[in-house]
Amino acid sequence: MKKISFILILIFSSLTFFSQENELLFDEEFVDNLRDWPLDKNNNNESWIDNGYYYIYNHDTEYDYRYYSSFDFDMNANYVIEVKLRQVYGSTSNAFGIMFCSNGTDDNYNFEIKSNGKYRISRRNNKKYDTETWNTTSFVNSKGEYNILKIERINNKINYYINDHLADSKYARSSFGNDFGFIVRGINKIQIDYLKIYGQRPKINLVENPISQPKENIGRNINTPYTEIMPFITADGENMYFVRDNYPGNVGTDKDHNDIWLSTFNGSNWTKAINIGKPLNNEGHNFVIYATPDGNTLIVNGLYTAFGEPAGNGISITHRNSNNTWSIPKQIKIDNFYNDDQYQNFAFTPDLQVMVLAIKRNDDTYGESDLYVSFRKSNGSYTEPKNMGNVINTSKEEGTPSIAADGKTIYFYSEGHPGYGNADIFMSKRLDNTWTNWSTPLNMGPSVNSSDWDAYFTLDAQGEYAYLVSSHNAIGEEDIFRIKLQKETQPEPVVIIYGNVYDKKTKKPLSANINYNDLTANTDIGAATSNPSTGEYKIVLPCGKNYGFYAKKTGYIPWSDNIDLSDINEYKEIKRDLYLVPIEVNEEIVLNNIFFSRGKADLLPSSYPELNRLVQEMEDNLKMEIEVQGHTNNIGNRDELIDLSERRAEEVKKYLVEKGVDPDRISTVGYGPDRPIASNDIESGRRKNQRVSFRIIKK
Repeated sequence: MKKISFILILIFSSLTFFSQENELLFDEEFVDNLRDWPLDKNNNNESWIDNGYYYIYNHDTEYDYRYYSSFDFDMNANYVIEVKLRQVYGSTSNAFGIMFCSNGTDDNYNFEIKSNGKYRISRRNNKKYDTETWNTTSFVNSKGEYNILKIERINNKINYYINDHLADSKYARSSFGNDFGFIVRGINKIQIDYLKIYGQRPKINLVENPISQPKENIGRNINTPYTEIMPFITADGENMYFVRDNYPGNVGTDKDHNDIWLSTFNGSNWTKAINIGKPLNNEGHNFVIYATPDGNTLIVNGLYTAFGEPAGNGISITHRNSNNTWSIPKQIKIDNFYNDDQYQNFAFTPDLQVMVLAIKRNDDTYGESDLYVSFRKSNGSYTEPKNMGNVINTSKEEGTPSIAADGKTIYFYSEGHPGYGNADIFMSKRLDNTWTNWSTPLNMGPSVNSSDWDAYFTLDAQGEYAYLVSSHNAIGEEDIFRIKLQKETQPEPVVIIYGNVYDKKTKKPLSANINYNDLTANTDIGAATSNPSTGEYKIVLPCGKNYGFYAKKTGYIPWSDNIDLSDINEYKEIKRDLYLVPIEVNEEIVLNNIFFSRGKADLLPSSYPELNRLVQEMEDNLKMEIEVQGHTNNIGNRDELIDLSERRAEEVKKYLVEKGVDPDRISTVGYGPDRPIASNDIESGRRKNQRVSFRIIKK
């Protein structure tokens, strides 16, 4: 009987549709339940599969019920959805039919009929209908007889057929999602014979030259028969923070929660993971969101009491202590933060100026969860999350964002963009500074993505290897895997600047704040903290710009340096030790980030951040008096060089006075080429000799 019906349908199907080279994509005849149709049995409704039919029996007089499954195909191309169903029990005034192009039960399109000869086409958005109009027709068969409902999209028009009769045509509006199923209203029992979808398979937007080698399980030092998720690789690639879920080795009495674990890379393998312990791990759901490149600051999930106990939903920041323990995390505030989803994920740029959130919000979320952006304010809090737009976000879930060290490339999982499995990993690049303008997300390919669930993509600053979570070929529920990236899937190159901060006189390591700025744009772009025990620091800088960075500590004159990465286009690690000079009489400090027009005494704007810091030091030490010294290399007439150095020193004083420093606290002198600190025989030495410094006269 079912085969005969299907042949008749093929005969009467639209010739226009079949000219579009569509194919039968889904042929659901309810022989089994591979599509996970809801099977319920309660006081309000029942649903079951029996002998090739799907039955839905609604006992509720007040509410309608919707039963659906997800079907992935190109909903912007032409398609046909066809259903054969009948009412077997209930009043002929009770409606039943199809929901399509839907996002769950709140947002959907509906094509319904009644056995008394009515039909309705409606759109439901946020649980509210656009229209409730019922139309009378002779096309609907009587109760107990089968009806064939067909929805045919042709370009920008959708035709609605009842038993092969055109009942209506509507403008094709954008899809809410890829859920398709059935509606049953009032006390009503329906029997569904089949659901068929003809159309075009979704085009998977693959990265150029997809990764060919398979991902590798990183082994039992990290992965267990339990769940390992949420890896975060530090910028230097030496440490991995990750989560074990419901693991016997987790802290606290309640083992059914997440704990943070840590493994280090010994040059060839990841070492046996250790529990990071208290105060970061407690009875809550603990995980590391971000580790700054210096390794001395972590952003973690959840709020903490003063005693390190769970204190609610949110995110917090913690710093490394001198004994290598962690401080009690303090809340990071986000304006108007709320999340309507049970899960949340966050990502940060290396300078902590931008946060990306994977959350669900009633106001403007496209789907189950979307990616949002929030910007750091001067007080350390973040702005209200803003949706990153429908290039990134779909009507399904987007989550587990990861921002590469270049601050431009983002990796995330999506259930809505066409892919290979339940959730695939995609990459996209930021096109401007709004963080809402993105390139088309590209699927990372079948070596990264499987037919199962793939997410939590993270990589270090070098970008050669990425780490991700997959349930495919896992030791446990989910495991952490590693894969080598092709150039096309890597972020843009960056440079790690690393070294130690020392007291210049004693050579002892110092804990100092290190700030860095874009000298071209004259903007501060980030900060780091050197290790309290070793003085070690690390910062990550994108290639292609000229940067200044400086270390600051109370009781010391800030030490500054600059590095020009304009011509570097590959990953590098550059060592720069920083020496802080104590505030003592006769100490001389070079201002490395003072720049003038060539051969002139005109200050360039790139000098302002350095000079502003000196202004601040003068304000912090009101008794301090200084001598500003100008120096040059030996190229040129000596008298002219001394004059140039004097004018440059005077120009620095002029700037400081304009910013409010008492002129009596500043004297100037020009030494010209008489005090070199490097050889004038080479270009790099001549650059060092062409400088401005100051000497502390009084403190």
